[in-house]
Amino acid sequence: MSIKLAAWAVAVAGCQALVGCGSGESLSDSGGTGESAAGAVNATGGVNATGGVNATGGVNATGGHAPGARGANATGGGAGAGGETLGRGGNVGAGAGGRRGDGGSGDDAFAGAAGHLAGAGGRAGAGGRAGGGGEKNSAGHGGGGRTAAAGRGGASGQSGAGTGGAAGMGPEAPGGRVGGYGTVLFQANSRDQIVRLQTTMVVPPEPPRSGTLFLWPGLQPDGANFEPIDNGVLQPVVTWGSSCAPGNQPRAYSSWWISGQYVNTFGNEPGYTGCQGGTVMTVGVGDTLSIDMALAGTVWTQIVTDQQTGENVSYSLDMLGQAQNLAYFVIEEYSSAPVSEVIFTDTTITFGTADAADCKLTARGQTDYVSVPVPSSDGLTCSIAEITLRAEGID
Repeated sequence: MSIKLAAWAVAVAGCQALVGCGSGESLSDSGGTGESAAGAVNATGGVNATGGVNATGGVNATGGHAPGARGANATGGGAGAGGETLGRGGNVGAGAGGRRGDGGSGDDAFAGAAGHLAGAGGRAGAGGRAGGGGEKNSAGHGGGGRTAAAGRGGASGQSGAGTGGAAGMGPEAPGGRVGGYGTVLFQANSRDQIVRLQTTMVVPPEPPRSGTLFLWPGLQPDGANFEPIDNGVLQPVVTWGSSCAPGNQPRAYSSWWISGQYVNTFGNEPGYTGCQGGTVMTVGVGDTLSIDMALAGTVWTQIVTDQQTGENVSYSLDMLGQAQNLAYFVIEEYSSAPVSEVIFTDTTITFGTADAADCKLTARGQTDYVSVPVPSSDGLTCSIAEITLRAEGID
């Protein structure tokens, strides 16, 4: 059985569509119905809507994410030299562009008075993420900006002029399909399986005490030895609420928690169906989690370490040589939603064989941010400084 990833087609590989059950999803359309496979991410019938990505019926259906709505304003942000103190390595003042960068109203703009996609200068413009005029200056979502011309951080900014932006993130990654919210994908060639995924995540603020929310990086198959296991997802999942994952879960809404997991509702191979997982670890708001998913022989091991407490949990599973070719970063909502953006930093994807074409953004949500991927000189690794996921309604 082969997997083909349609434009933001999504189908459940985990048990999330079942009431009171969930720990992550498979995001290919294998076994589903294309753009509106039942039980997809963030809604009952598709990504962020019933029946499809962004709208009832499909990717660019009613109210969907339609290209061509060019921004109204021109280059960069407003006049100020300031910037916002972001608390993640500082920011940069005196930049040439605002959050959406120089030319936010250019040909790359999608659905917004000032454009969601940056033109030349990227997300931060030449001056970085919080450059001239501040993070949300006059080049922002609404065309007039949400803050004063001098930016929220004052006239001088945190670190003066420069090109690095917040923690040196710089402009947005080019290309990739755009649709939905809170989902980023990197896809390796079917012959070039992923052999390791490393990333760091800061636990976000607690959402309201209702529903279930899953935040995760994950790997899915799209190549060799697809059968007999079929389509599942390897994923360490930060969870708010209850889940079908095994382990001693804390009382619902008392804390965020995480465990290494494998979820598969497509296949029938004994030992590889439903929700599998390891030991549960509670984590606190603001904790930095180091996540390492690595292949040794045919066994995948997920290790999560809380840098604040020193605690760690792990989970290993023999995947029988099934190649994992899809790397996802996902906000998965069930009657719950994050109250802030979800940030992954220092991400490295390692491939079994070198192919420069693998170190490229494949798809992202319409308000998500991905810094430019950087391949290693030998072509075996792809480094992404920051991935920021935003649920619908989060700026």
